[in-house]
Amino acid sequence: MEWHVEVDPQSGTARIRYDLEWLLAVMSVSATSMVPFTFFSVGKAKGRSFPSRSYPRSDTPGFILGKGGLDSASRAGGRHHVNGASVFELCELFAPGTKDLEIPLSDIAIQSKRAVCVEVLRTYKGKNFRLSGGTPHRDSRTPDWQIHGYPMLCIIGGPSKVFPKDQGEWRALQCVFGAVLTQELRARALGIEVVSREGFGSVFPTLADLPDGIRLDPGLLPPDKGAAAIAAALTVTDQFITEMRKLKVPEAIGTLNGYTALALEAVDRLMAVLHDHALNTPRANASTYAAAVARYTGRPAECALPPVKATIAYEFPGVLPLAKGPKMKRLLESEESGYGSGSEYEDEAPPTPKKRDTSDGDEEVATPEGFTVKKISVLSGMAALRMATFYGMHYSKALFSASGSLKDSGLTGTQLLNAWAPYFELDHEPIYQGIVSKNGVRMLVMDGAPNPINIPSEAIPNQKRLGAVVIDTTNNTSSEKAEYLAFFQALLEQAPEPKKPGGLLFMVDSASKHPTGGDLVHGVMRVCGTRVSVRAFFNSFLKPHLTLMSNSAYGLTVLDENETLARRAMLENRLVMRNGDLFRTGGNASPGGSELGGSNLGGAEEAVLPRPIMDLPLLARRNLGKVRRVALRALQAQAPADGSKKKVPSASAEAWAEPRKQQDVSSLKKEFEALGSFEAPSQEAPNLQAPGYYYEEDDIYNLQRYLLRNQANVAVLPGVSGPQWRQMGRAAYTTGVNPAITTDTEIIIQPLNRGGNHWALLYITLGEPEPFGGRRVRLLYLDPLHPDDIPVEDLRLLQLPFPGIEVEHCTLQYQDDNDGALLRGQDSCGAWVVHLAVHLVLNGHVLPPVSENRRAAALQLRQNHNADIAAARALALPVAPGDVRLHVLEPRGGPALRRSASLGSLPSLASEHQGGKKKPPSFES
Repeated sequence: MEWHVEVDPQSGTARIRYDLEWLLAVMSVSATSMVPFTFFSVGKAKGRSFPSRSYPRSDTPGFILGKGGLDSASRAGGRHHVNGASVFELCELFAPGTKDLEIPLSDIAIQSKRAVCVEVLRTYKGKNFRLSGGTPHRDSRTPDWQIHGYPMLCIIGGPSKVFPKDQGEWRALQCVFGAVLTQELRARALGIEVVSREGFGSVFPTLADLPDGIRLDPGLLPPDKGAAAIAAALTVTDQFITEMRKLKVPEAIGTLNGYTALALEAVDRLMAVLHDHALNTPRANASTYAAAVARYTGRPAECALPPVKATIAYEFPGVLPLAKGPKMKRLLESEESGYGSGSEYEDEAPPTPKKRDTSDGDEEVATPEGFTVKKISVLSGMAALRMATFYGMHYSKALFSASGSLKDSGLTGTQLLNAWAPYFELDHEPIYQGIVSKNGVRMLVMDGAPNPINIPSEAIPNQKRLGAVVIDTTNNTSSEKAEYLAFFQALLEQAPEPKKPGGLLFMVDSASKHPTGGDLVHGVMRVCGTRVSVRAFFNSFLKPHLTLMSNSAYGLTVLDENETLARRAMLENRLVMRNGDLFRTGGNASPGGSELGGSNLGGAEEAVLPRPIMDLPLLARRNLGKVRRVALRALQAQAPADGSKKKVPSASAEAWAEPRKQQDVSSLKKEFEALGSFEAPSQEAPNLQAPGYYYEEDDIYNLQRYLLRNQANVAVLPGVSGPQWRQMGRAAYTTGVNPAITTDTEIIIQPLNRGGNHWALLYITLGEPEPFGGRRVRLLYLDPLHPDDIPVEDLRLLQLPFPGIEVEHCTLQYQDDNDGALLRGQDSCGAWVVHLAVHLVLNGHVLPPVSENRRAAALQLRQNHNADIAAARALALPVAPGDVRLHVLEPRGGPALRRSASLGSLPSLASEHQGGKKKPPSFES
């Protein structure tokens, strides 16, 4: 059997390889695990006895809310492992290919499944249903944070008076789609079989119900070939609906309605009939499938799908491994509580304990600043969701209304319970109504990757102070969870005193629909906040609940000894995420890069290895791994030259002061231009392809203006020299100095000359005007030849025209004009500066990939630019608008262009000097 997953640390490309023998072994074990299912690739099915399936929950419910009794409703129990031994069997099957992964398999599976869904949506067009999945949810009501793509394909029909009009008929459609897709996958040597499994995610394709629709988890299908197979099956399924509307639906289809074991067995019976039809009908199509369904009597067929031998191998970009930096020291419990372990380091196997370890090894982690993540694993995802919701409400209530809490925050007595795309079976409203006194409840419930059927129509206001935020993060990657951690830290209410508790974020992973397979996870509730907040929750709310009734709450929700060992096996084999993964999404100690938690968590001193970057990008999420943050220190006042102690105002302080005298902008512009004039351009268009020719200032300026001439929101500026740059002031990016800049400008293109013979690029974006004035300003700095040579000290001057500017730099090297062992001059920086600016504007700020042959790419750029240079030089220079209301003026009276809440690293950025040693060079004339 073959199974291997790896991620290239340089390119961030994931490579997955497995054969169908391994996949069949996984299916065989899973078929008798948490939720049994039927599949037909196991031999002749004479006298088949279909396994009993429970839907939607386990038949052993049990959950306690507060001090009440046992909730015996099916929703309270969730799904439990039927056969615990199967978990260890599955871990043994996965371990050879995943044990050494630096990110959990779940991260890779999520992104692979999304890629399949996105490709299906791109290529398939039908008429009887619509598709959803894969892409981030975008809606006019969407809050300010990102709701990520759902890693399943949803086929949604909506209410109907014709076929399919009820659950039974949609399940018949599900069977047809499953049978057709099975044949498409087998014909392409991509899979074995598509099974009906109540929404459980896995590495093999599974089907489940949606209200007025069906849902496909594509498993680990190759995005391109898998999407082609799915699109082909959808085409037949769409035509099948049309054909069925011409026929009478048989009464036997009615037996597919409901959630009983008999209804699910009826689904398996119909699936057997349709597989048999496919095997015995060489030219099966939508019409023949409709005829087979129309004559269905409720009896199964004796079918067995023949074996298929094949190896599936594919890769896809954009999956970055977590960095291996210095070890992260754990914060151990002060007492043995059953939540901690004896291991000191997240990335090491725990040492042999002196006494038997009672935890799974996924320990609490915290930053030196005290931001803490602590988790509890429970038997089911529903238990974790209800636990987080119920106790999040009570914690919030105590936080804002109880004695000694935040009663003076101005929020006492307020009531707030918002739900954005909540887990659609979570009973958060009844839980809320069950609270006797609701004063002070300030809570948000949301889903990080929503099922498209459960998005409410009302918008959620951007709450600035919340007691609790609960997110179902089952289908979010580690870096996306870290993003939520960073975003909501700024929104959670902080206590007026450091030793008082504040708001908490609860990130919950459920035990079903998980990308690695529902058999391989438990319900997990991660509690995130300040250390005192996390301690207050565990000690005052959760532990009393677990020990409320002897052997009741604890036994019904928390993992027992065998489940704990299973959880440890899942973690050790990198099938699920660890707490520490949240704190290793930053870059190393280079300009602007830091661990999510600010710095390493102590521990042994080791040499920091070069490692990939996962700073959250400022401009485009697709730039993840390609950019690193740059922290700019505030401009400082300089000491007087005579050594006196007289205070000298800094440039920034002078900038905020009221202007002593209104300067003549026209004179300032002339003086500014005179400081850095280049050689006068020739009258004839240059030959940009000539050997050894490097782009002059006007070449870059004219080409960028020409190629972006239809972008009214883009201001292209001439290149600036060292002396010009050092004269930076508040008026540097105003309409008076640069007529191309107006109030409509959203992007500024500014080439920079470094050392007199090299070009870099400033790509500046201006956000929407903010309520209190100013705009959010962000800079992407690009040096095509030396991407890590960041002139931090010079970039600091941008705080004058753009107070609060946020900066990141590109880490990719686009330029390399050397040809093998033959060293040539590096002459193509100007061509790359032109190309990068144009590409970023036209592609939503997304960086282009690096060419495999950078020299050939540069020659092609020169050839393309040479065809445009004559027309580019003929463009008229920009003229400032006559309407002065469109003019951009210098910032006055304070930081009008202030920094907004960022999705950056928590809680602070690293030093801007790489490694804290060598100071980057300043611009030279």
